[in-house]
Amino acid sequence: MKNKNELVIPVLVLLLLTSVAGWILIRYTGDLFFYKKLRDKGVETSAAVTMKAILKDGRLVRSNITSPSDDHRIMVSLRLPGGITSICTLRVSKYTYDVVAKRDILNVAYLPENPSECTLPDGIELNLYLILSLLAVAVVLLLLAAGFAFYIYRSFRKPPPGKLVPMTTDLGIPAGGLECPKCGAPMTEGYMPTVGGVSWRDREDPIGIPTMFTGLPGTAFWIKRPALHAYRCEPCRIIIFKYGG
Repeated sequence: MKNKNELVIPVLVLLLLTSVAGWILIRYTGDLFFYKKLRDKGVETSAAVTMKAILKDGRLVRSNITSPSDDHRIMVSLRLPGGITSICTLRVSKYTYDVVAKRDILNVAYLPENPSECTLPDGIELNLYLILSLLAVAVVLLLLAAGFAFYIYRSFRKPPPGKLVPMTTDLGIPAGGLECPKCGAPMTEGYMPTVGGVSWRDREDPIGIPTMFTGLPGTAFWIKRPALHAYRCEPCRIIIFKYGG
């Protein structure tokens, strides 16, 4: 494959799309089931704040001065049926962290089979909405990745034996091809796949700002990708091509 270097950026984009989507799915799918279970089967009770801390390097560090980027945690003690006490750590916003004091009473929701995992009841629906939104983004990214992968496959698939790539223009050169206008050697026949258009300026014209809207007719990729019939002399770096429909 002569143009295998052109695969680098598309493959990197494809890996980026799938990596981001995969990270979202792995990171938040478990949280989705947790909050759905809390909503459907969770038990609400009162709990007393026992400690405030931020999570740093896997350790809880007590601090009264924090920044919004810190991982704020509040540890609470809740009494379960039968007089059993359980400790639960909540992840909260900086605002909640700042206004809550030790020994304050909070309303929390927990799962009976695992009281050590709990949350503030008011945030369950909001968290579900945010997680579902993120998962929807992940699905869209996967669909884009699948479509992009098919596009890459179609773009680099070799034509069947004996069949050439159809061109959108034709120079109408008779058998024998062209000779290089500089060195006189036979030129190689091929085509130019263009995307953003090919612009032209007369010698006295300013460069301007070329765009795919102002390129030569038939050189911009809109519905059908252009494949402009061309001849090339590689040593002289000269290409003769036809544009248009």
